[in-house]
Amino acid sequence: MSCLEISDRLWERVEPLLEPFKRRRPGGSKPLEFRTVMNGILYVLKTGCQWDCLPACYGSKSAVHEHFQRWVAAGVFKEMFRWSAAEYEELEGFDLAWQSMDGSLVQAPVRQARCQKDEGLGRNPTDRGRSGGKIHLQVDGKGMPFAVAQAGANVHDSRLVTVTVEAAVIEAPADAGQSPRHLCLDKGYGYERVEREVAGLGYTPHIRKIGEEKRSCDSEPTHPARRWVVERAFAWLKGFRAIRTRYTCRGANYLAFLQLACALILGRRIEAKTV
Repeated sequence: MSCLEISDRLWERVEPLLEPFKRRRPGGSKPLEFRTVMNGILYVLKTGCQWDCLPACYGSKSAVHEHFQRWVAAGVFKEMFRWSAAEYEELEGFDLAWQSMDGSLVQAPVRQARCQKDEGLGRNPTDRGRSGGKIHLQVDGKGMPFAVAQAGANVHDSRLVTVTVEAAVIEAPADAGQSPRHLCLDKGYGYERVEREVAGLGYTPHIRKIGEEKRSCDSEPTHPARRWVVERAFAWLKGFRAIRTRYTCRGANYLAFLQLACALILGRRIEAKTV
């Protein structure tokens, strides 16, 4: 069985972060190479398999999972997302003039009784009350993700705007006060309180009102269609099976998978630009 591997570019960035986790005391069995461990985590993210089903080429299943838990607690995967975003910003630059935000429901077939309420799980109102989660994503004008949050399926999208903006891994440009920033949202955000909230965050809101008729194709549009880029970003994210269906009980672990996936999506664009 061929093993998945992270790119050399990403590994060069990640390796210094993992230095504090190296074994300092001699003795015992030979520790796993951290790059092998990271490749095992990538395999679980991509295939959605259980940790017990991790192929032997990645080493001990329990060791890989233990390292994953420690790295999640240390914020390693958020730093990977941040570094990928910084490199993308330097190479191509985020298009922050027109941004989009949306939420997407995911199935979470784990027993809610085993999970605490703050783990980002809730009853999905569109799936007969089954356990589910929600991904809330913010992207730039080209659909590149730079902020992601997770919540229970019973949390309305309109309650996650500020949480997602605050989760951004890039800083607002110095001239943000002079350059207008637009945020495109669907009808699920069509409340006056959301408009005030978005404006308070420094954006010009573009929200279709609830009950507003869809514009006829024959009429002249005032702006090009812009929200489709966030839907495409969700398609990219759900190409990772561990994200498309959430089997992890701990919210921090699922968020780490989301951050790693976003880092990989940005990494693909970076590599395409540098070859």
